[in-house]
Amino acid sequence: MKTIFLLLPIFCCTAFASAKESIAVETLTIHKENIVFENEKDSARVYLNNGLEKINSKEYAQAIPYFTKAITLDPTLAAAYLNRAFAKQQLMDYKGALSDYNLALKQKLTWEESYEAHFNKGLTLTALKNLREAMSDFNYTIQLNPNYADAYYNRSIIKGRIGDYPGELEDINKVIALKPNDDNAYNSRGIAKSMMGDYTGAVSDYAKAIELNKKNANAYYNRGIILYEMKKYLEALNDFNSVIQLAPDPECYNRRANTRCRLKDFRGAVEDYNQAIKHDSLNYVSFINRGYLKYDLKDYQSAIDDYNMALKIKPDYALGYFYRAQAKGKLNDLKGEIADYTKAIEYKPDYEHAFIERGLARYETGDRSGGCNDLNQAVKLGSDEAYNNLLQYCK
Repeated sequence: MKTIFLLLPIFCCTAFASAKESIAVETLTIHKENIVFENEKDSARVYLNNGLEKINSKEYAQAIPYFTKAITLDPTLAAAYLNRAFAKQQLMDYKGALSDYNLALKQKLTWEESYEAHFNKGLTLTALKNLREAMSDFNYTIQLNPNYADAYYNRSIIKGRIGDYPGELEDINKVIALKPNDDNAYNSRGIAKSMMGDYTGAVSDYAKAIELNKKNANAYYNRGIILYEMKKYLEALNDFNSVIQLAPDPECYNRRANTRCRLKDFRGAVEDYNQAIKHDSLNYVSFINRGYLKYDLKDYQSAIDDYNMALKIKPDYALGYFYRAQAKGKLNDLKGEIADYTKAIEYKPDYEHAFIERGLARYETGDRSGGCNDLNQAVKLGSDEAYNNLLQYCK
């Protein structure tokens, strides 16, 4: 981007539900023409340049009226539409921005303005979750400028979102060909490869991203996830340590805690879950994870306390009810256990393990009919475990 409007950053997660990706966004400079105004103080270009001054000061709401006045004076002034669209993007008025990009594209544009307008329109459509039309605009951007790396980059993200991983990989390869020293491109290619099951290739790309930029926290994080999946827990731990030094967040503390659990460092894991909660007290996953660890350590009441907090934050979380039911069962609270399995099933009707556990709990209370009905339901859902229990308890 080199003319009169800025890129709107789009953030996308595509690998292992929580892989982290940074969008390649070029730094844009606001273009201000050298114009001799003489006495034309009310001219459209005076208002255009006043609006640009406001954008330079990040006063986006104040910039919009200037661009609107410029358009009123000269409805063919494409720069006013483009800059008003950008200001609206910054204010998260994506529908308004989209309307202005469409109006700008009806005006006479330079080649550079045209492909940039389509590119920014694609970003706006992505923000509006209209991926099909966004893809069309990125395609047209690339048709106009086949060497525009950011268009390939953002198109690759859409392909990843819709599950076209080979297409995503193809576009990222093009980005790397155009920008061979772009660490974020290697990070993105690592994500694409991981989604295609090429863990070795993914680790190699994350390593390249880190080689290019030792402070690329996303690459450390994503490599840590893959190394964890590959059961290389010490190496994964080192990567999560690096992320926490660079950019600590609850998600990474959770990941490091899980890794420490695998390494039997339970005290360190609890400390990490505590840090995750300290950073975000509404992160229900942190409470669930800490509760699960406490359950493993046989601290059942404390585990229940954490599950209570998680369910207070996310009342429809079936897994939280399932785990709390198990902890209640360990404390011989059969009534509470059955009630929680029932809630888990309410929110996840095909939860076969909840049917199995509720069936066994009901059987233990003397409700043989209810217990066998639950086991039968789990069998219908395809559970071999339920079938074996059915043969044992419901002959």
